[in-house]
Amino acid sequence: MEEPFEIILPDGTVYKPRKESVVQGYDSDGKPKKMKFSVKTECERCGECCRRDTPVILKEDIELFKKGIITEKEIYTIREGEKIRSFIDGDTYYSSMELIKLRPIFGSSTCIFYDPHEGCSIYEMRPTVCREFECWSQNIAITGLESRRLTRDDLFGSIDIIREAINKHEEKCSLNKFNDIVEEFVSGKEENFEKIVEMILYDTAIRNWAKEKLEIQDDVLPLLFGRSLMEIATLYRVLIEKEGENFIIKVMEEAEE
Repeated sequence: MEEPFEIILPDGTVYKPRKESVVQGYDSDGKPKKMKFSVKTECERCGECCRRDTPVILKEDIELFKKGIITEKEIYTIREGEKIRSFIDGDTYYSSMELIKLRPIFGSSTCIFYDPHEGCSIYEMRPTVCREFECWSQNIAITGLESRRLTRDDLFGSIDIIREAINKHEEKCSLNKFNDIVEEFVSGKEENFEKIVEMILYDTAIRNWAKEKLEIQDDVLPLLFGRSLMEIATLYRVLIEKEGENFIIKVMEEAEE
């Protein structure tokens, strides 16, 4: 494994530290002094990554479902085109592919399996991404994500009625299309109001249908259909409220930094 860093001493010696070490250094007057430091080389269960984001679930993790470690209630779908924030650099971008992730604790970015006192409650059986992630090195990317990622088709592809519902929802409520319509509306294209409402009505209707006809529980709907369009709209500073049979769409002002 590549060392995180190296120290070049004043005499030109290159020192590559391993774990806890003591090296000869020099103070500002050029006098020798010893410096003790430690280098992280493995997971110390500090919980930093658990609090920053939740992991993507891969095909290799299917065994966790079979063993009941993870259930359908504890995962949700990031749909293609969804606006998300990278926990690595904090930048916002649109997801180029469908991803299934562990759910965060409501109102935070912290993983649902993380306890502030006990740490990860499924540490010994944690998802592959958690095992592969090395916060102490530059190995922070998930290799082969597109082919390794778990998808809704992997979970529900053999159940015709659910697969068809998911496909129909993607057709009617495509996030790539929704993104364009909402951004144009925010920019002043008021005629997009009806298009937004039409998509929200379908998004709401298919969720209600799944609950009533298929007896799907509320906490499984984010896995089947992703986050609701009303929730996603807030990422564009658009607040959508329903009063009786009418919708009210408000564009919120940008928060001052």
